[in-house]
Amino acid sequence: MIIFSLTLLMLVFTLVNLLFLRPLTAPVSAPATAVCIPLRNEERNVPKLIASLKAALPAGCHVYLYEDRSEDKTYEVLLREIDNDERFTIFRGVPLPKGWAGKVHACHQLASRTAEPFLLFLDADVTIDHSFIGRMHGTLIREQAVFLSGFPRFPTPTWLGKLLIPMQHVLIAQHLPLFWRKVRHPAFAAANGMNVLVERKSYDDVGGHASIHDSLIDDIDLCREFKRRKKVTSLVQVSPYITCDMYATNEEVWNGFSKNVFKGMNESMGIALYFFMYYGIQLSAFVALLFRPDLLSLGGVLFVLLARLAIDLRSGGRFFWLHPFSLIAYLALLSSAVIRKWRRQPITWKGRMYP
Repeated sequence: MIIFSLTLLMLVFTLVNLLFLRPLTAPVSAPATAVCIPLRNEERNVPKLIASLKAALPAGCHVYLYEDRSEDKTYEVLLREIDNDERFTIFRGVPLPKGWAGKVHACHQLASRTAEPFLLFLDADVTIDHSFIGRMHGTLIREQAVFLSGFPRFPTPTWLGKLLIPMQHVLIAQHLPLFWRKVRHPAFAAANGMNVLVERKSYDDVGGHASIHDSLIDDIDLCREFKRRKKVTSLVQVSPYITCDMYATNEEVWNGFSKNVFKGMNESMGIALYFFMYYGIQLSAFVALLFRPDLLSLGGVLFVLLARLAIDLRSGGRFFWLHPFSLIAYLALLSSAVIRKWRRQPITWKGRMYP
């Protein structure tokens, strides 16, 4: 009865919360925008990235690419794909200063070398719809915000990706009260660094990426800086208009999420325990049905699956039926990250090591 009641509450909250995940507006005429993209070892993603940008770049906008001392052929492929298109500028990377995280430093370099009144930070593994930039600007106006972000649609080519990557949408829908998404308090910070549109004046006011120079969760930490200074930020549904091919292998999936999952909780054991309990309850519903099949156990499972189905329908996901295995994978990932932090083991990402 307890599991039945708790999973019902989770379902109700999820359904109500999703009502406040607002879609992008119709596209508007975009003001001058610096589209800023850091790249390190992104050889495989460059062709589709540049192709989508060429089709989507409004007049007056410019793409700036920071080639961050890649160890593969990222720079050569960039030159080939850009093919003298004057709407693109490549900056060659400088050595990473001590105390800086790689992506944060790259974004800082991009912002420092551009002058447009708006900055759109994109990851190198995204592809955008031709109307995406105009829709983001229209939504920024509607939300009366100076910082806008959202979670893309995620193709999932690997089995571990199918389990873990869609959990990003689950975490937002089930834990962030979206009806309070614009509250100016750091506790309600939520963002996705794959796509962040900011007003430059506000970005400069908060100190930009220099204010979070050592962050491994740059999106959330930058959002927190905006909120600390009482700037309005918002999280919206961008998934129909932007896709992110996050990770190509199971190893990349595990390592990529390992560096973020506990960091995103401010490395708080209290918050981690809450997540262990929350998703442990969901997993318990499946275990109860397996060992004690009755109507209450069946109801608990259905409530959990219906919540996941509602999230998938909004985000473009297709694997709600794998949710019990996603729960196991997520709890294992979080456990691993907590243990790694307890043992003070460093994180390695894109050839760089972080404490």
